This record gives sequence, structure tokens and C-alpha cells, in this order.
Amino acid sequence: MVKLCIFDLDGTTVNTLASIAYFANRILEREGYATFPVDDYRQLAGGGAKKLWSNISARRGLSPEDAERMKNDWIDEYAADYMHLTEPYDGVAKMLSDLRAAGIKTAIVTNKHKKIVDRICAAMFEGLLDDVVSDHPGMVLKPDPHELVALEEKYGAAGRETLYCGDHEIDMITGRRAGALTVGVTWGFHTRERLLAAGADLIADTPADVTRFALSAGK
Repeated sequence: MVKLCIFDLDGTTVNTLASIAYFANRILEREGYATFPVDDYRQLAGGGAKKLWSNISARRGLSPEDAERMKNDWIDEYAADYMHLTEPYDGVAKMLSDLRAAGIKTAIVTNKHKKIVDRICAAMFEGLLDDVVSDHPGMVLKPDPHELVALEEKYGAAGRETLYCGDHEIDMITGRRAGALTVGVTWGFHTRERLLAAGADLIADTPADVTRFALSAGK
């Protein structure tokens, strides 16, 4: 029986692709660098702000100092206008509500910066999450499973009693390392094929599929 459902944020619970691209491109343009098409951010993003700007730096030749400064500007400017071009995916709020009504704990674990994540979750999912873990000093980022394992221990949800949902290979790797049942969601940034190749146990095409998997697992 599933006792705990943990979710990624970007591309899983919240559609942030356009917002990630908007703030990054605004900074790149201001600094005199070529911008990227929004769709390119499906590959550039994933892994948190440091990874995003490392990927941008590799393709635009930023110095380490400029990449660090621009990353910090991106966090601050995004956090100041965190709802810009951002919206929850259809059905996610109902999914979280249904899971909680069934007595299942719900949480988000994301590599996105805490300054942005706390504001998004408060605006979109107030009362629907038991825990939100995001990038802050001392956090061990995915694909290290440390934060998932800590939640499993906190809620007494060992291994396959935890369902972990994400849209990225990193999520599938993290979930498997934590011993969780991994669910790849197809409405996010990456494809069904990439999620299966990364080891997804199940594939969800809608948030309702996630609810069904959680309620039926182990029966």
C-alpha cells in the first residue's frame, strides 16, 4: 500500500518551462548573449539553477564568474515575479486532494531554489502538501536520494510504499535509488521513451493515472 506520494515540481506539478526560459533569456539578452528558443530549455533545465546555468554557460561560453552572477540574478528576478508564465497542470490540485483524502501523505522534492518554490507552492497548492523540500544550503540535490529517503523515514513509508513522480531522467534515477515506485509523467518536459529508458516503473498520461496507481499499488 502506498503511504507517501512525492512529486517533482517543474514539468510534473507545475508548468514552468516558459517562465524558466523567460527569465534566463531576459538575463542573457541584457548581458549581450544570444537567447535560446523556449523548447531548448527542456534540455537545459533539470537539476536546479546551478545545472541550468552550467548548461547555458557551456553553450554560450560564459566565464565562471559571469555564470554565477547571472544564475543569482535569475533566482532573484524569477522569485520576484514567480507566477509569470507559470501555471499548475490540469488535474494536479485534484490529484493531491484525492490522495490526501485517501490518507496518503503528499510532498514535493525539487532542485529548484527554495526562494522560488515556497512562493509557487503557497500560491498554487496551499493545504495540499505535507512537505516541500527545495534547494537550500545543506540540501542534497537529486539524483542523490537523500531527501526522498528522509521523507520515507519521516512518514514510515519504506521502499515501494512510496510513489515518486517526475518528468525527467533525474527523477527516475532518484526514485529508484530510494527504492520507491517510480512514475514518469508524460505531460512534462521529457518523453515517454526517455522516462522508460531511465527506469520508470509506470507511466502516467494524466494526474488521475497517478491517483489510480497510488490507490491500487499493492492490492
